[in-house]
Amino acid sequence: MEVMKPGPRARPWTDIIGPARGYIGVLFALSVTSNILMLTGSVFMLQVYDRVLPSRSVSTLVALTMLVVVLYAFYALIEWIRSRMASRLGGLVHERLARVLFPATVRLKLQGAPGMRANPVHDLDVVRLFIAGPGAISLLDLPWVPLYLALAFLLHPWLGTLALCGGLLIAGLLVINELHSRGPAQATTAAAGARAALTNDAQTNAESIVAMGMLGSITDRWGHSADLLAQTQQHSSDRTAFYSSITKGVRYLLQSAVLALGAYLVIEGQATGGLMIAASLLTSRALAPIEQMVGQWRAFVGARQAADRLAQVLAWQGAPPRPTQLPMPTERLSVEAMSTGSDPRRGPVVSGVTFQLSAGDGLGIIGLSGSGKSSIARALVGVWPVLEGAVRLDGSELHHFDPVELGRSIGYLPQAVELLDGTIAENIGRFGANHDTEAILKAATAAQVHDFIISLPDGYETRIGADGSAMSSGQRQRIGLARALYGDPFLIVLDEPNSNLDMEGDQALTRAIAEARKRGAIVVVVAHRPSAIAAINKVLFMRDGGQVAFGNKDTVLQQISLPPQPVVRTQSA
Repeated sequence: MEVMKPGPRARPWTDIIGPARGYIGVLFALSVTSNILMLTGSVFMLQVYDRVLPSRSVSTLVALTMLVVVLYAFYALIEWIRSRMASRLGGLVHERLARVLFPATVRLKLQGAPGMRANPVHDLDVVRLFIAGPGAISLLDLPWVPLYLALAFLLHPWLGTLALCGGLLIAGLLVINELHSRGPAQATTAAAGARAALTNDAQTNAESIVAMGMLGSITDRWGHSADLLAQTQQHSSDRTAFYSSITKGVRYLLQSAVLALGAYLVIEGQATGGLMIAASLLTSRALAPIEQMVGQWRAFVGARQAADRLAQVLAWQGAPPRPTQLPMPTERLSVEAMSTGSDPRRGPVVSGVTFQLSAGDGLGIIGLSGSGKSSIARALVGVWPVLEGAVRLDGSELHHFDPVELGRSIGYLPQAVELLDGTIAENIGRFGANHDTEAILKAATAAQVHDFIISLPDGYETRIGADGSAMSSGQRQRIGLARALYGDPFLIVLDEPNSNLDMEGDQALTRAIAEARKRGAIVVVVAHRPSAIAAINKVLFMRDGGQVAFGNKDTVLQQISLPPQPVVRTQSA
């Protein structure tokens, strides 16, 4: 229910994943050990060619071989531990962020904000998979490239110079790959988002699409989006494969060049055969992390872009819950010169709305379609942000309350009734871990839906199905009304609550509103049909996003029903 505003109190990324620093430290230590052990092959070949072969000592060869077996076994153990640690680090990041980002995913659907087109849950999966995969380990190996190059210089300056030139060439290819891959990667992300949005829209509006013969045209539209995604993915993949192939070829060429240069130095008497082989292995190892990064570059770019979007969402998410818990409202609702809209960047949809209600009041918001009635309802419950002015409960603005606690004091029935896949009892009880059975029965009885529920084979344990598709529109609306009444909330906001109700349902709605007002609740009803405001004592009349009249119901209804006054025109002489 809380309106999220970015600011200095927003939780930084580092605060949320702080415990991951210990994992990163262990991974770095393991990388040190792993890269030192990778020198085993070079040292072994150096000893074999320069010590074992000249001396023809079998015992020395056996001893060196046994030592190499032990070292490589230890290396395999370190690599296994390192992979498991990387996987645990990815899991830790997911654990720390998942419950923070899921609410943001839901709220991004309602409010405009930076990263509006982002899918935080999917982005978190991208980051987690990169951390847990070979990409992150390749990054940890990159700092050791200078060490290997330095050792090549120690073997011989010419060998070191050749290895350095090869490393700079591959690094240059990496930079060019980055510059050329950034655009295609962003285009692929945008195309994937557009296709996902079309798929979601088609599933949401399946009945209308099939009934009105729109499936063919929607399929064509979706097909264009899917083709665009396939083209961008292919373009990005081709570019990555191009640079990866060049990098691999350069590395193999460089390894042969080191052998050739080493052979020349042996011929000239400046190096030994063992040094030549060791330099070739050392150079290959030095350039391997760079080549691996080229191969992982697409995943790296995707993870980096996902991390940037997550940082935006975390900053937008706002401050953590306030430690000071305000008492729940019981007295009044005040709206002061309020302006609201779904996206602050597009400006307000409704402006200058002012009224005050006390406990037991009922307000009907009426007006033509598009006048801003539903916008006010969304702002009253915190679904849309207040851009100017204020919405206060007992003198405190909505975002001063703990959103979870305030939610228990608010009942809301949106115009499009939204039920979740679960049992009827879970939906009415708002999916609380320990929902109150007595309160569920009381709310269902107040909404006059109890008799219908118990007539079902599984009663309150009947599963509604995805989007409530197993129920009729009227049944969903009455179950939604019961959910809004659950727990006797102080503020009840009903948007077109009788749009799908028959006469019996209308009567039940009127009784429910009257009972809620009688116990001291404030009830706000957005209405087109007069029967929805039968139990209401105040009316707010809206026109073109502005407040026209507010007051007692009879007075306002009489005022707006008066014939318009004729415009007096004067004729110029």
